Amino acid sequence: MKHANKLATVTQAMNAPAPTLGTIQRDKNYAFAHALTMGWLVYLNDILNLNKPMTEDQIELCAQEINNTYYSLKMSDLTYLFKKIISGQYGEFYESLTIAKVLSFFRSYFEERCEIAEEESHRHHADFSSNEEFNYSQNLKRIWQGKSTKS
Repeated sequence: MKHANKLATVTQAMNAPAPTLGTIQRDKNYAFAHALTMGWLVYLNDILNLNKPMTEDQIELCAQEINNTYYSLKMSDLTYLFKKIISGQYGEFYESLTIAKVLSFFRSYFEERCEIAEEESHRHHADFSSNEEFNYSQNLKRIWQGKSTKS
């Protein structure tokens, strides 16, 4: 968590130069990625000091589900997400942590991340298409109307 302070937004986490869980699964192996995710969950379990923490079996099953479903998340996303969970931004735990709760945090984060990625993509497209020399539709319109594209 020592690098967590550098991540203040979903955009920063999303754009950080970090490998995805899927990349780790491919480059190392699934067991390595699974162990990393389990490490995060054990850390979460310990740091929250819960009356009913997740059992080892629950942690293993939760890590498996995370690796199978959210393999496109980067390690920076996990760092930022766990920082948000620990700081209480996903609500109260009521002294317990369950697989369903953890997966709901991942689902919410993933949906937020997808929305931000879509907005960034639209913004990038708008910036690119507004560039005069690459605005093909405007240039074609000018040519069609008999005007030169080099004004």
